[in-house]
Amino acid sequence: MFDFIPWHFSISMSREAFQSVNVPLSVVSILMDIFFVLCMRSPVSEQQRMKQPLNVLLGSLVGCNTALHFFTFLFVLSDFTDSLLKSDSHGHFLTTQCLLLIMRASVTSCLWLNVFYYCQIVPAQHPFLVLLKRKIRHFVYAALILDRFLFLEGFLLHVASCVVSPCTDHYNSTNINVARDALRTDIWLRLAYFLLSLCVMLASSCATISYLKRHMKSMETSCRSSPNVRSQMRVTITGIVQTLIYLLCSVWLMLDDFAYYVTNADFDKKAYIICTVLSLYSFGTNINLGVGQTVFREQVILIWQKRFLIF
Repeated sequence: MFDFIPWHFSISMSREAFQSVNVPLSVVSILMDIFFVLCMRSPVSEQQRMKQPLNVLLGSLVGCNTALHFFTFLFVLSDFTDSLLKSDSHGHFLTTQCLLLIMRASVTSCLWLNVFYYCQIVPAQHPFLVLLKRKIRHFVYAALILDRFLFLEGFLLHVASCVVSPCTDHYNSTNINVARDALRTDIWLRLAYFLLSLCVMLASSCATISYLKRHMKSMETSCRSSPNVRSQMRVTITGIVQTLIYLLCSVWLMLDDFAYYVTNADFDKKAYIICTVLSLYSFGTNINLGVGQTVFREQVILIWQKRFLIF
């Protein structure tokens, strides 16, 4: 699709290693997602009952993680079927594009989760931040809906390019150039989205930590204590960890795009590595949710205490 750079190297992952990592990882993650759903439906106490838009953001994250690991199973199944039939279908490519679509939807939920906690913890002073805090639900809903449409467009574009590419002889040069420009634009838009999301997540988390540190120092000076500060600090730190996980995952996705569209290298031809990276991203997100969200953590503590009471 682009002018190739003559880089000759190969990066791949064996089928056995791919299956041994992703299948158990997906099983554990889906079990965690089921537990999260049960926690959201039955919180420990009335005080922990989540309000909007927190409920929507956590539900979106849990749903995206479940769907991602479901498509990982489909990926393993299609790969196993292709290996038996000794064929090379479009199943790998289509499933990978579904995984990427779900991952990008998950990132938007993580981004606005960080912004939501920033608005809840840090007092707003700038007029825009005051408006954001007052209308946070509307901003979140609009962002989630717009996000789905934007990334769905990119998904359909890549699927169309996969279907059309074997039949390029039936298309004139104008149609081919239009497809090239559309794919190039989509890659640049995703790069811009990656940088914007990373900056917003880092800025909101760092600003929240800075405020909490000043707040804790002021409480030490005045000999006061606040039971919510520890929980707020925990949520903020897990937000930074989530940003680092997103950074590592997105850097690999950008390298994969660059190698696929710009070089002629044999870079993860069967998409085993990129699927594994997405599974690890989703698993890390689940761990962060379990540690950072009170409604999940308290349920784990309650189950652990009941276990000791039984014995």
